[in-house]
Amino acid sequence: MPSHDLQQMALPLTPAVSDGPERVPLTFGVWIAGIIRRWPLVLKVMGVVLVLAAIGSVVIPPAYRAHASFVTNISSSGKLTGGMGGASAMAGLATQFGLGATGDPSESPNFYVKLIESDELRRRLVHSRFADPRTDNPRDSASLIEILKIKNSNSRRREEIAIKQVSKSVLASFDAKTNLVALTVNSRWSELAAAMANRTIGLVDGFNREQRVSRARSKRAFLEQRLNSSNADLRAAEERLRSFYQQNRLWRNSPHLVFEEGRIQRSVDVAQSLYLTLQQQFEAARLDEFNDAALITIVDPAVPPQKAQWPRYWLLLASSLVLGAILGVLAAGSATILSDWSARNPATASELSDSLAAIPRVRRGARIVH
Repeated sequence: MPSHDLQQMALPLTPAVSDGPERVPLTFGVWIAGIIRRWPLVLKVMGVVLVLAAIGSVVIPPAYRAHASFVTNISSSGKLTGGMGGASAMAGLATQFGLGATGDPSESPNFYVKLIESDELRRRLVHSRFADPRTDNPRDSASLIEILKIKNSNSRRREEIAIKQVSKSVLASFDAKTNLVALTVNSRWSELAAAMANRTIGLVDGFNREQRVSRARSKRAFLEQRLNSSNADLRAAEERLRSFYQQNRLWRNSPHLVFEEGRIQRSVDVAQSLYLTLQQQFEAARLDEFNDAALITIVDPAVPPQKAQWPRYWLLLASSLVLGAILGVLAAGSATILSDWSARNPATASELSDSLAAIPRVRRGARIVH
C-alpha cells in the first residue's frame, strides 16, 4: 500500500486543534477577580463622587434646624371632676389614645399638630414679617414670601408655592402621654428658623384666643341672659307670695289658703333654686373666659442654632466614600460582565460597537459628524 494512502487514513485520528484557549466560565470568584483587576475604575468613580459632593457642599445652601415645644393644657370647663368613680381611669385611657385628658378633640395634642399643618395657619405664617436675613440691617423686615424669593406674577400662585415650601420646612409631632407638641423648623438662616418656630407657636396661641375665648364669651353671654330672666321670675314669685301674706293674714285657719300658700311657696323655691344654679354657672363661665385665654404652655422656645444641619463635612466625606466605593464596585462588576459577554459573543459585540459608533457626535465648534 502506498505511503500517502496510510497518511490519509491516519488523519482522522489526529485531535482537532481549537482556535484559541478555552474560556473560564464567569463564576463569582472570577467576577470578584475582575473587579479587583479594575481597581483604577473603582478609584475613578470614588473620585467623581467626592468631587460631586464637594461641589454640592458649596452650591447647596446651608440648612439650620430650630426646635421648640409646648404642652397643651385643659380648659377648666372640660376638666373631669374627682367625684366620678371612673373619671380618672377614662381620662388616662383617653390620654393613651392621644385625646388628652378630656373628651374634647380640640384640646388634644393631635389637634394642635393638625392645626400647625393646616393651610390657614401656614397662610398666616407666609404673610408674617420677619427680620430680613439677606441684609445686615437688623431693622429691615420682609414677609416670608419675599424672603423665600418666590417669583410669580400671580399672587395666589406665589402664596401656594410658599405654603408648599413651608409645609416641607415646618414639621410637628406630639407625645400623647405628656401632651407635649414638638416643632421643628428648617431654614438656610439660623435666625429665621428660630423666628419661624416662635411665630408658629404665636399663631397657635392666637387661634386659642380667637376661638376658645369667643366660645367662652358666648357661653357667658347666654348664661347672663338666662340669669337675668331667672332673677325676674324669682322676683315675680316672691312678689306673689308677699301679696298673699298681706291679703290673707289668717291663712292658716283655711285649708284652701294653706294649699294656695304651699303652691306659691313651691314656685318661689323652684325659681330660687334655678337662680342659684345659674348664678354659679355664670360665675364659672366668667372664670372660664379668663382661664381659657391661654391653653398652651411653652416649654422650649426656639433659639437660633449655631451649628448647621448641612453641610456636615465629616459625615459628608464618610458617606461619599462609602457611596463612591459601592458605585465603583458596581461599575467594575458591570465592566467585568460586559467584557465576558463580548468575548463570548464577538459578532454581536462588534455589531453593537459599530451601531454605537454610527450615532452622531457633537464635537468642538458645534460640528456634527457621523
